[in-house]
Amino acid sequence: MSIYKIIKEYIRRILRNYKIYAVSIIGMSIAIIATFHIYHFVFKEMNVDGFHTKKKEVYRVLNSIEGSSFRSVATPIALGEFIKEKLPEIEDHTRILTSFGNSYTINTVSEIGKALYVDPSFFDLFNFSLKSGSISKFRNSINAVVISEKMALKTFGTEDVLGKLITISNKFNIEELELEIVGVLENISNLSTIQADVFINIKSNKNVKLSKGNKGWSQHFAQTFIHVPNKLKTIENLTKKITYLVRLEKMPSDSEGAKRFINYSLQRLDAIYFHSSDIKGQKRKGSVQFVNILLLVGILTLLLAILNYVLMNLGLNLNRAHEFKIRRYLGASKTTIFLQLIVESVFNATIGFVLTIISYPLLNSFIADIIGSSYQLSIANDATFLSWYFTLIVCVGVVIGTLEYIFSYQSNFSSSSFKNSWKPKRFMIIFQLFLFVGLLICLFFVNKQINFIQHKDLGYNPKNVVSVASGNPKYRTEFKNSITSKSYVKSISAGDDLYREEYLPTKITIDATNIEIEARSIEGDANYLKVHGIQLLYGTNFNESKIAELKGKSVFNLDLVEILVNENLVKKANLTNPIGAVLKLHGMKLVIIGVIKNVHNTSMYHGFQPLVIIPQIDKHYNAFQILVEDGHKDELVDFLKNFYISKGADKLNVSGLVRTYNYKKIYEKELQLKKLLEAFIVIVLFISILGMIAISLFITETKTKEIGIRKVNGATIKEVMIMLNKDFIKWVLIAFVIACPIAYYLMSLWLESFAYKTTLSWWVFALAGVFTLVVALITVSWQTYKAATQNPVKSLRDE
Repeated sequence: MSIYKIIKEYIRRILRNYKIYAVSIIGMSIAIIATFHIYHFVFKEMNVDGFHTKKKEVYRVLNSIEGSSFRSVATPIALGEFIKEKLPEIEDHTRILTSFGNSYTINTVSEIGKALYVDPSFFDLFNFSLKSGSISKFRNSINAVVISEKMALKTFGTEDVLGKLITISNKFNIEELELEIVGVLENISNLSTIQADVFINIKSNKNVKLSKGNKGWSQHFAQTFIHVPNKLKTIENLTKKITYLVRLEKMPSDSEGAKRFINYSLQRLDAIYFHSSDIKGQKRKGSVQFVNILLLVGILTLLLAILNYVLMNLGLNLNRAHEFKIRRYLGASKTTIFLQLIVESVFNATIGFVLTIISYPLLNSFIADIIGSSYQLSIANDATFLSWYFTLIVCVGVVIGTLEYIFSYQSNFSSSSFKNSWKPKRFMIIFQLFLFVGLLICLFFVNKQINFIQHKDLGYNPKNVVSVASGNPKYRTEFKNSITSKSYVKSISAGDDLYREEYLPTKITIDATNIEIEARSIEGDANYLKVHGIQLLYGTNFNESKIAELKGKSVFNLDLVEILVNENLVKKANLTNPIGAVLKLHGMKLVIIGVIKNVHNTSMYHGFQPLVIIPQIDKHYNAFQILVEDGHKDELVDFLKNFYISKGADKLNVSGLVRTYNYKKIYEKELQLKKLLEAFIVIVLFISILGMIAISLFITETKTKEIGIRKVNGATIKEVMIMLNKDFIKWVLIAFVIACPIAYYLMSLWLESFAYKTTLSWWVFALAGVFTLVVALITVSWQTYKAATQNPVKSLRDE
């Protein structure tokens, strides 16, 4: 029989029994749709920055202060030119400097999106294609600019923009340039870690010294990328050379007496997205762990789809066993039957694939919210993924057809009884129940941990605290006066944000014992403890009048800097009498005058960490910490945003200047995991219910005559239902026993990432088991009740 005839006959069968086949195909399609969105996201994530042809030859230069556990993308702007001259391994370099931020004006059009200063070599190292114009003009003209297609359309409409002069400015930074458009860039996709809409020749920036002069390095910093085309035995050798050469030069310093020891490292372009967790200044970062979780979810979803489809066909299409026997008697070979099952399964899987493509516009936003995706499907750009995924679906269809043949129909062509194929069916339903119980336990514990960390005592009160950038010095006094005039403002402090998403410590030395520990240092004034509600355990707080006397000086120029430390620092430094103890940090001598209570000033991934509060005396302080009365936090936030907007800041960017404590941001990964588990459980539940319906139908069909005999002999409906349901109870118990230790182990591993974690309570396991049992019994009871109440004469009439 040809494949065409098989498909034609199968379509007729579907049309005759569309209700049965609709349930079977929909169950598979749901799994295919979910997996498609998951793998589309994974495929895109794995290809971030993958379109650059030199992705394995271009490296970003990073620096870190000796003793620090984090690295920064900000390097001296003259670094690239300097090391290119000194090291023959480096063929080229480029710099990326952000000056206009995310808010600027082109002519009179206000825009959101980065405007970057770059070297002309930027377009040699990276594959950002021009739609029109010439890079040679960008290279030869100081006042040249390349803008994106999107920016050209917004600014000039459909006009030809090449050769037009534009004025780009940022009122907030008081900067303005008149530039000539020499190229229009194709819009940069979100598969790039570098995002911008305006690229300006870096030489047009008159305020930045681009090369090393007689007095050392420029004080300006940029991202530096180098091109190393020849494969090196180890990139570490080049890293050591860069560090050595730079250390011989005079390094930039924040002030006199601040001695910096800088280490340099290199990060390959294709490693930036997934390997930047310790890098300060990298905005877009991927998570290998989350991608791996999604891959596992996708695999399990497809596995569920395969097993469930086989169960559905076994339970809902028992009559086909007789069909295949008749065909065997008429001369059909096993190969013909096997091919027919394969073709039918592939056909059904293809229907699921088609439904996936059709439903994509409707479901993309919903599923993207669950997995945190911002990627859009494009037939032209995603042809490789679509062909790969369709091949995967065809393979799934082949596997399903093979399993159908092995588990059921083969028994019709051998001396084996139909009952011999029962064991794999039982395994499939137990696996589905096991997966459901395990996921339910994991979801309960993820939710329990999130609630635990969100309600744990932090050692300070962030509820009514707003952190705000201090802004341009020319209106800083006006800014502070406008805040203090508000009746609901209880206190204001000049100092750093207390909470940080990442724990980025530096090394501190205890002068008396020479013990070296890691600690985080922040700046604050005499009101800092009051604003945050931090308890001073012993010693004294900063003296307000003393800080006022020191205002404008540098802490690096003081003989001894008075500081506050927390309990954890005292413990790790092994200080019996901490008051008066001297510490060393970056060339500064610090003396402890007070000890504060431990605070959770970073996420619960970390325990209490050593903390040093240094007095804020610099006149160029960066932020205010403001304490307001209950119920007025939003009012202050609105006022601050409006103040910035009145000074030229863009409406969409003020959220970065006015900050509040946001749990959704802090534990974004956990909340995303919770969403993913919830969605996956719904899919597993739906598929499992279909599978249990199918298997209950299978059981009642095979035991029809047994039920009739029992009823004739006086069995009640209750007794018959117990007889039919006991297998499901047994399967739930088996699945529960298997799932509990595995879920316990996985949750223990997951909770290890938290310094403070909830307990793995026994009642969570019990709740998951009971819930699964109830769902299973409700699902199958309607079918078993129907079989138990059937007239026994009808079931025995053929005997």
